[in-house]
Amino acid sequence: MTTKPDIHELRFVLYRYCLSLTRSPWDAEDLVQETCLKALPVMNGAIAHPNPTAYMLRIAKNIAVDQSRRKQLARRALQRQEEALDRLLSEARPDDRHELEFALRLLLQHLSPLQRTVFLLRELFGYKGQDVATKLSMSEGAVKAALHRARAAIAKLKQQSELAQLSPQQSEKQVDESLLFAYVNAVRDGNSQALVVLANAEEQVMDAVQAIGQLYSSQGSRSSVSMLYAA
Repeated sequence: MTTKPDIHELRFVLYRYCLSLTRSPWDAEDLVQETCLKALPVMNGAIAHPNPTAYMLRIAKNIAVDQSRRKQLARRALQRQEEALDRLLSEARPDDRHELEFALRLLLQHLSPLQRTVFLLRELFGYKGQDVATKLSMSEGAVKAALHRARAAIAKLKQQSELAQLSPQQSEKQVDESLLFAYVNAVRDGNSQALVVLANAEEQVMDAVQAIGQLYSSQGSRSSVSMLYAA
């Protein structure tokens, strides 16, 4: 028959150790809970261990190391996001397709079709509010509201490098790759009307592939259509 360890003593020692690792009472408590789950068979005496305390501290250390690695990866990813957005805002015609794809992917993930279109037309293409309103058949006030929400969403995204420490596994919205390539080519071509068509397509006013195909066909740029949806 196995001897059940003193749970209270184990948990007290474990908490003090986790606190030394995390430097935060809340993070330490989370680490204790996760460690206890992994070490439950030893804690309840179902599995005998010659040194339960050392066993649990080793588990806590391994978990803390894994969490630290995930946080570092998340911070690097968010830093890349911020740098890509800054490049998108500072360069009207980015030449690096990879960086442009990365930045536009973020906009597809975090902005609504209307917010994204207003943001790109105003900040990247340099259109005035009234011109954007005319293109999108909406009021100038609605354009200003959409731009404000877009800027707020992007500002929040740039601040997430701090939040990454609390949520290193934040999930991202999946992006339709054909839609992303359509945006990339519209921006690279300086085609503001293509952005409007894409916004309408996303709002299910028309099919995205058909809409872009018709747009470029009418402009005599059939070669651009194949580029939009190339694998």
